[in-house]
Amino acid sequence: MRTLLRQSRLSLWVMVFASLFAALAQAQTLVPERVPVPLDQRVIDLTNTLDTATKARLTLQLAELEQRKGAQIALMLLPTIGDASLEDFTNQLFRAWKLGRKGIDDGILLLVVKDDRHVRIEVGYGLEGVVTDLLTHRIIEEHMTPAFRQGDYASGVQLAVDDLILLVEGGDLPAVSETTETIQIYVVLLALLAGSVGGVLLASGKLHWRRALIAMGGLTVLLTVLAAVTGRSWPIYLVAMPFFMLIGGAIFGALWQVKGAFYCVLAVIGYSVGLGLVDHYLFEVSFINWLALPLAGLAVLGLYLILFAIMKAAWTKSRMGFFLQLAAVLGVYGAAGHLLEMGMEGWLFAVPISSFAALFIFGQGAGGASSSSGGSSSSSSSSSSGGGFSGGGGSSGGGGASGSW
Repeated sequence: MRTLLRQSRLSLWVMVFASLFAALAQAQTLVPERVPVPLDQRVIDLTNTLDTATKARLTLQLAELEQRKGAQIALMLLPTIGDASLEDFTNQLFRAWKLGRKGIDDGILLLVVKDDRHVRIEVGYGLEGVVTDLLTHRIIEEHMTPAFRQGDYASGVQLAVDDLILLVEGGDLPAVSETTETIQIYVVLLALLAGSVGGVLLASGKLHWRRALIAMGGLTVLLTVLAAVTGRSWPIYLVAMPFFMLIGGAIFGALWQVKGAFYCVLAVIGYSVGLGLVDHYLFEVSFINWLALPLAGLAVLGLYLILFAIMKAAWTKSRMGFFLQLAAVLGVYGAAGHLLEMGMEGWLFAVPISSFAALFIFGQGAGGASSSSGGSSSSSSSSSSGGGFSGGGGSSGGGGASGSW
């Protein structure tokens, strides 16, 4: 069992670092290949369609909107996107540009693909209730494409920008100075961290409980004073801070008793912190996907380690029984690969199917052996008696509209 835990812990660390390196590598490929310029301006025209005065006027409008409302609107004119899907390309560009404020995602991207005669308005999550798909479709169909058909791109873009600004101005958005990363979050995290360290020190016998209580009281007073300075509802901290410290202490104190689980949890926390740094300094990260990836991999690894242990036990008990069970598993694999009728992909999908079958087949054999052993034992005894223009946003659920002319 100890060997199994050591292997699982080592594998988790390997997966953590591999996933972080993959995330860092992905940062180099976020900006679409058709955009050979930095995304550090509000208006980017790679078709040389807009004159200098028009670009300056649009840039000023969008900058003033951001100062008033906090929302960010960006405009890009491209000659072509090749064979790429317009929706996918725009969504990728939107995320790479990180339009909108972090946590609010109040960004809009207006993309005009001149030679392909396509236009799309991509709307961030935070504005989808204000700038709806129906309204963006009307902006494109009623103001943009009629002007584009006449070759008046400057007028069509200007009308669209005016419409979008009007819609954003009427929206009920958070104030510009408002942020979701408040002092309360950091104070709670600090309390959990302090409690976790204290719990480990208590469990390891390096801290006496009286000193732990004194430290908890002092930290509670310090954090309460900090909350009072920020003007928050500080009295609740007198109760909340000890509560969070006790939670952290209880969890990590218990984990310390099982070293393998303790280091696995530390690996997951370190991985999450790494994701947060990547998300903050490099590009937006989908925490659900990047956390699910290593955890799912760990679960698969654990299942295969269990399968290996069961198969090893079956081999030790009976070579003939082992080969019979293995033949049954190979039969399941062949049947699954044949029935899926997906070519090479079908045979790949058959691997997890046959693996689950192997767990059942070899597990039944182990259970039968255990039962039989228990039965003989019983019989015997009875006879004897777990930096430029961009924001922190960039999350778009695909809201918006597309059009052609």
